[in-house]
Amino acid sequence: MNNYYNYGFNSNNNQNNTLNKKIDNTNPSVGFERGNLFDNLYEPYKNYKPVDLNPKTEKEYLMYQVQMYSFALNDLNLYLDINPNDTEMINLRSRFLKEYQDVFNQYETKYGALGVNSNVLNKTPWGWDSAFPWEVNN
Repeated sequence: MNNYYNYGFNSNNNQNNTLNKKIDNTNPSVGFERGNLFDNLYEPYKNYKPVDLNPKTEKEYLMYQVQMYSFALNDLNLYLDINPNDTEMINLRSRFLKEYQDVFNQYETKYGALGVNSNVLNKTPWGWDSAFPWEVNN
């Protein structure tokens, strides 16, 4: 059986309101590290164990948080495409969006722009004066 059934569709294309979803509503890091927020849809590959990501600096931690919330928002978006009336998940998405925006702004304020559409670039001289966020100096 494919996972679409678990997301809320049965063979008649009707919504299934009894979806047994389980998400850690306080911290999406487990879902980010394994690639799936929903416990009932996660099936590990063979003996694969997700790697614990351990940021070593504040900059790495903020980048981790930006990526984690971005992933959570995308995963919830896919769920809500199929279950648009799930108020609990809509509220969770709203909360994660606010946390994403907060951590995104913290990162850009301290370490510079994450993209060319950043507000921190609206200054003279041009503000793209540091290494790209994915560049590592060893």
